[in-house]
This record gives sequence, C-alpha cells and structure tokens, in this order.
Amino acid sequence: MKWTLMLVFLGQTVAYTIPTVRFEYPGTRGFRASIPDTPGLEMFAFHARLNKPFERFEEGDYAEDVTRPDENGMWTYDTNKPVLQNGTIIYYWVYVQFDNQGYWLTDKKHTVLRTKSTVAPKTAAPRPAATPKPTTTTVAPCPPTLTTYNGGQSTCAGKLIFEDTFEQGSFAPKWQHEIRIPLDTDSAEFVSYQNLPDNSYIAAGRLVIVPTLVNMNADYTDERIRTGDLILQGCTSPTNNPYECQRKAARSTILPPVVSAKLNTKNYFRFRYGRVEIRAKLPKGDWIFPQLFLQPYENYYGYADYASGQMWIAHILANRMLVARDGKQIDGHRLRGGVLITNSGPVRSDFLRSNLNDDHFGDQFHVYGLVWTPEQILLTIDGFQYGAVRTNFRQHAQQHNLTQANLWNAEAPLAPFDREFYVSLGVGVGGVKDFPDLSQTGPSKSAKPWNNTSPKAEYFFYQNRNTWYRTWTEPELTIDYVRVYAL
Repeated sequence: MKWTLMLVFLGQTVAYTIPTVRFEYPGTRGFRASIPDTPGLEMFAFHARLNKPFERFEEGDYAEDVTRPDENGMWTYDTNKPVLQNGTIIYYWVYVQFDNQGYWLTDKKHTVLRTKSTVAPKTAAPRPAATPKPTTTTVAPCPPTLTTYNGGQSTCAGKLIFEDTFEQGSFAPKWQHEIRIPLDTDSAEFVSYQNLPDNSYIAAGRLVIVPTLVNMNADYTDERIRTGDLILQGCTSPTNNPYECQRKAARSTILPPVVSAKLNTKNYFRFRYGRVEIRAKLPKGDWIFPQLFLQPYENYYGYADYASGQMWIAHILANRMLVARDGKQIDGHRLRGGVLITNSGPVRSDFLRSNLNDDHFGDQFHVYGLVWTPEQILLTIDGFQYGAVRTNFRQHAQQHNLTQANLWNAEAPLAPFDREFYVSLGVGVGGVKDFPDLSQTGPSKSAKPWNNTSPKAEYFFYQNRNTWYRTWTEPELTIDYVRVYAL
C-alpha cells in the first residue's frame, strides 16, 4: 500500500512521496545515501545499521540529520566508517520533512554489491536530473512515544521538539545565562559564570562560549584578586546560596581567576526521554573542559551530591597532551559521556564511557549524541554508538552507601533519570574533580599545579597562569546547532 500526503491549495492537490534512496560507494570504505532535492524539502534524516534490522525508530550506528542539499542538488548522507563487503545488508529508515510535514520510510534494506555502476567517481560529477522511481512511503501519522516535554506535554515519535541553529543571533527566548560561582556540589571550577559579551556571543550562526582571565579587566588587579570581593548581580543560584553569589578574598581564598559562561534552556524547554544531537567544536587548552550536559529541571530527588543526576552528552579534558599518574592518556583525544549519580570517590565515574580518537576533539566539528530511554542511555559520536549505560542505579548506589538512592523511584530502573531534564552548555576551567592529581601536561610533562584536596587549590592554579594561559590559543566552545527529538 502506498501512503501519500495530499495537500490542497486553492483547489490543487499536491503530493509528496519519498524517492528511492540511492546508494553509492565512493571508496574502499563507507557509503553514500541520497535523495534528490525538490522545492519544499526541509530535512533528510538517515539512520542505518549493518546486518541487523531495526525494531522501531532507533538511532542507528550511522546517522545524520541533513539540513540542506549539496552542490549537486542531492540531500546526501556520507560516511567513510564501515568496511563493506559485497553481501553486507544495510538496514535503514528515513525521516523527511517536506512543507512542515513529516514522512517516514521504514523497514528498508539495501544489499551491498560493488559494481562499476555503484562506485562513485573520485571527483564529484553532475548527477542525473531524473527523479528515481518512488517507493513505498509511510505518511506521517502521530506514532506514540514515551517522550514528554515542558511539564508532560505529549508529542509524536521521531518529531523534532527543540532546535536552535543560532541563525537568529539572539539568546532569548531559548537560553538563559547562569550567573553564579560554582561550589563543590559540582566540580568547584575556578571560574565565575557571568553574562558578558566577551564570554558568550553568537556569530555567523554559531554560539561561542570562551573563558577569559579575570585580570583582563583593568578593575581586577592582582591585589583585588587576593583581597577584594566579588558580588554577582542577578545571581541565579538554584538554592539561593549566598556563597554562589558573592565571595570575599582572604588568606587561602582568592576571587575566581577565570570568567566563563554557562547557558541553559531551563525556562524554555525541558523534556523526559528523547534523542539529543549537538554539533560542536570543543575547546583546546590546558585545564579547560566543555560542558554539554542535561541537568535535572526540578532537582526532584535533591540538589547536593548529584542526587537528581546529571547526563554528559560530551566532555573532554581539553589539554593537548595530558597523562595520568598511571601513564594513561586522558587529554582532549579522549571523549567521555554518560551520567553522574554522585560527586564522591570512584563511583563518580562509574557510568562514564570513553572513546579515544587519533585527533583532538577540538580539531574539528563533531555531532555529539545522547539517546535517553526508560531502560538505557546511549552515547554517539558522528552517528557511531560508542557507549551504553544499562544499570539499576538505585541498586548500584545502595551498594555503595549513597543515601540519596533511598529517595529514587524503585519502580524506575533508571531513576533518578526518570524526571524532566534541560540542556546546559558551558565551559569550565580547573576545579577539584575532573583533573587527577599528579597528572602531567604538554611535551615537557609539566606537573598539574594544584592538588584537589588543598584549600589553596585555586590560588596555586592562579599562580601558574603564565604557564597554562599560553596554551589557550583555541579555548572556545563553538556550537553549530542543538536538536532534541522524541523517541
């Protein structure tokens, strides 16, 4: 049966059917999947896996949301990841937006057969203008989904429920700035988060978040950093804690030596269960880390010690070279994602998954993804799944004597990740949790300048600024787009 959406305009009926997906093989690795452009086409979402059928609208091992046609008039997904032998079956599904309507092409498969006609030329050549023969298309009904948003509102499976491509050039109304000094409920980063144009701005359709030294402001002399005070007007402390809103420097306590920015969708968009994609270029520089997080909207299970959880979409220690005490490489070549259920001890990293890369993750843009269901949390990079978390967090936490676990919903295996969360983007520096003591950075293997348990950790970090600040040649986090889809 063929399903076609019929739109009536001034008595004329307009129909759209997803064309047959064309497969090509540009080289010995990978494949290319495409459909021809047509006026009204707004997005081509392609999801595939090898030799394993889909059960429903799952993420896929090879996936991308294509938002514009290429120079040849084709909407194209291209990957060089898999080595494909003849006979490999590519199972795939497609979602297309056309004139603000959604279409699905489901339960499809393609068998790899490399012939002269299917191997693409090394240089791009004009493609046939003729539209391929249409295939069976499922018109967009509203399939049920477990995803809800903004206080329990319902939606449809596969629907794009949040998007910002930063083309409008404004933070409002989707984003608000955090204005606060982080405490040890997080990583006690050596920063103050503020809403300043030097630290967060939108340029050329991209959001840029960049940390700066506080003494770049002439008002902050070295003497003031050691003995002065900082009062943050418009402070957004979630618990109205005065220590997040002001600081008096004295003795071992100094003012935060770095100013940065952190933005979130808390007042505009939050959701429960879904798929997140963020295309971003991560920062590079010693003792910097990006924050691409999902944070709990209401802190239903409590605020302290991550009692309500936190999800990491993407996180790196942005040093170009950083080696732990045991010789393990932990710098910007190692991507981490997953969840936190405590801020304490080794349990803090029990549910973080890693992916190593030959190149620093700040060298180029990547699409960082997280899929959140009631049973599991999946982590992806450029459509490739590199990690999964499938655990009864309550049982795990009780085994490690975490008192917050007693409050978690016993009927939800993934609690505390069973409430609404919002998107949070920022850049942190230093802190007393993420950078292990006795680690060494750079070709010279310089020692980390502070100890995480020292009351003067921030002071020793600041004293070493002439060394680490020289590495901040690309300290910015650049976001191309943020998208959230219903499951």
